[in-house]
Amino acid sequence: MGSKNISIPDDVYEKLREERRADESFGEAIDRLLGRRELSEFWGAWSDDTATNAREAIAESRRRNDGRLERLRD
Repeated sequence: MGSKNISIPDDVYEKLREERRADESFGEAIDRLLGRRELSEFWGAWSDDTATNAREAIAESRRRNDGRLERLRD
């Protein structure tokens, strides 16, 4: 694999340095940050309580929307 030198502003370099993981090169960090993320990467990110609260909020929102649709039909 080849390599290229690029110029970036100091503030961008500092941001990249902060985002870089201890076990990765700058090139790997750039690739990770620019790459598409798989949905599976987020699996387990929420606690059970957070997931339950999110499900309840979604269900409540759907109930409100259903009620609005019913009023619009009348």
